[in-house]
Amino acid sequence: MKHVLWTLCILIPLFSSAQTTGRIVYEEKMDLHRTLPPERAEMKDMIPQFNSSLFELIFKAEESIYQPKKEEEINEVTSSSHGARMTMRFGRDNRVVYKHIGDDKMIDSRDFMQKQFLIKGPPTPRRWKVGNKQKQILGYTCMDAHYRLDSVTTLVAWFTPQIPVSNGPADYQGLPGMILQIDVNDGHRTVTATEIQLDSVDTTPIVAPKKGKEVTGEEFNAIREEKMKEMGIQGGSGPAMRQMIMIRE
Repeated sequence: MKHVLWTLCILIPLFSSAQTTGRIVYEEKMDLHRTLPPERAEMKDMIPQFNSSLFELIFKAEESIYQPKKEEEINEVTSSSHGARMTMRFGRDNRVVYKHIGDDKMIDSRDFMQKQFLIKGPPTPRRWKVGNKQKQILGYTCMDAHYRLDSVTTLVAWFTPQIPVSNGPADYQGLPGMILQIDVNDGHRTVTATEIQLDSVDTTPIVAPKKGKEVTGEEFNAIREEKMKEMGIQGGSGPAMRQMIMIRE
């Protein structure tokens, strides 16, 4: 920990005058095979292992918006196994996340079951534990931080003080630098920066979404769980089936 604190003390002053406006493209990638319960292992031959989509984070100081990359197209994959064929269409996730870190405000816009919801509240709080590892992502020196969500879910964030903005993709933030990668359960789901632009960035898209039914996070989770029960998606097959209809946690 002393090494980590020393590194932060050195890096943060060096980049305190660095650019705090920019655009970062992230690839969200889900391992579909790992969502399948053991009793459905035979489906691995019928579906692609990974589903991915591109998002962009546009930020300025304490305000940002995270949204699907405009040119992202629908990806259609056809698989076959033992004479059976399955075609899966993966459209882009219509999730948009607006944050104003200074005002402790976040609006998470989600399209669920053909209905639009605006989940309002403070940015998701996480008590990150900074580690002592480092690695390079797109030429930026990143440090690791860990957070245990529950008994089965562990998050690893890689952040860089070289971009001195306490922000990141989707609802991730809260570290002394921009988060360039999120790893959920050792590759089950990853969110990784693939492009960084810090000059001549148009920040006019940073506008809070207004279309949809306003709910709290607790209300949205209750609505989602109720719909899952109506569809019979619960119990052991829950995680797999949730991913199959593209519901993102």
